[in-house]
Amino acid sequence: MRNYLDVLKKIEETGAKVWLVGDTVRMIEMGVQPEVITLAIDSKDLYSVAMALGTGSVDARGAYPALRGEILGAEFRAFSLRGSTIEEDLEHRDLSIEAIAVRSDGGVVDPFGGRFDIRNKVIRLTGDNVELINADPLRILRMLRFAAELEMDIFWKTSSDVRKFLETNSDRMKNIPAERWGREILKGIQRRPYRFISMCEDYNLIQFFLKELDDLRYVPDGKNTGLSVYDHVLNILRIIEEGLDTNKEMQSDAFVLAGLLGHVGIKTLDGSDRTKQADRLINEYMTRWNIPSETINEVLSIIKYYKDFYKPISEKSFCRDVLEFTQEGTKIALQFAMSVAIAEGFYDKYKEVLENNHWNLKQVMRRFNNVALQTEGSTRYLTGREVMSLLNMKPGKRVGELLDGLDMAVGTGEVSSRAAAEAWLKDQSA
Repeated sequence: MRNYLDVLKKIEETGAKVWLVGDTVRMIEMGVQPEVITLAIDSKDLYSVAMALGTGSVDARGAYPALRGEILGAEFRAFSLRGSTIEEDLEHRDLSIEAIAVRSDGGVVDPFGGRFDIRNKVIRLTGDNVELINADPLRILRMLRFAAELEMDIFWKTSSDVRKFLETNSDRMKNIPAERWGREILKGIQRRPYRFISMCEDYNLIQFFLKELDDLRYVPDGKNTGLSVYDHVLNILRIIEEGLDTNKEMQSDAFVLAGLLGHVGIKTLDGSDRTKQADRLINEYMTRWNIPSETINEVLSIIKYYKDFYKPISEKSFCRDVLEFTQEGTKIALQFAMSVAIAEGFYDKYKEVLENNHWNLKQVMRRFNNVALQTEGSTRYLTGREVMSLLNMKPGKRVGELLDGLDMAVGTGEVSSRAAAEAWLKDQSA
């Protein structure tokens, strides 16, 4: 805490009053080290504070301009106080656990019992004020995101107030812009996707942001298990959630989105009725949610190709996949295939095939990575210019074909050094 207070004192030397607020105080109370310090400053002119500090710049792109910079080795973001006092500022914050402030002398301002709620692992609307929801209904999704990520319970009165609001305001929920839904959904599924979507289901919210997923609750899985296709989607999200803390591939936005959206637009568990229309629907959702185009392409590739991993794949085929989809993309798709097999209960059937495929992919990746080790980070032993010089060629399509062929030779183990690459090229031109 001492370093944070030193930051406050440094800023107050400019004549502005400042407090630690929001996620910073909540994380400190929970024993977590914040990466960025969040501050509230009583000055309306953040530019003048930046000038007085001699560091930082004002980012005016969001709903609330923020002064961002670094003081005493600590990265910070500072917002102007909303209201004339810190208490008024805290009233505007969504949840009690975020409505806590700390002064430069170490004193705590906690008018709504946020520290008590943190200790009791409870999510509560600030001041039990349902008008916060009325002012912005999407705060409901943010509340569930916090509850899922922090593994807290919703306070009974907050839960009751939210349910009553939803009963009479479905039209308002339907009219929330898709990109706002998307921001909260993506944040919600990054850490605890199963718990988050389960909580959205409990509050009957899925119908508002992903109706086609909600509809799958009434579609039997066709395996006489008593489960619906929707149940299997939740199982996939549960498997993903269990692996998120330890499995790097699962930590990709594309991986989790593929788990959430993989069955949208189809009515069968095995996806045998998948059509281009289903892929277009998934694409439309992610586009409206303002998901980056690169992530959208990764999601669609995972959904389209992951079933291929249930068949034996040669090292040569993996070379093509790695060169087309990158190493990371291919690893993610294979891991997704494993996760679906576990979630849907058929992993044992394909265990040997999946493990062999995993081994083959590791060998291909090891060979490609060896190139970087031998060439100080280059992805190839030879550049296009070097190929032209070696073979006395002019620029053209043939140079690209030779480089592609050399990539395949590296991935399959035929070429494992610069000398071998040069010999391979001379053989091709003979």
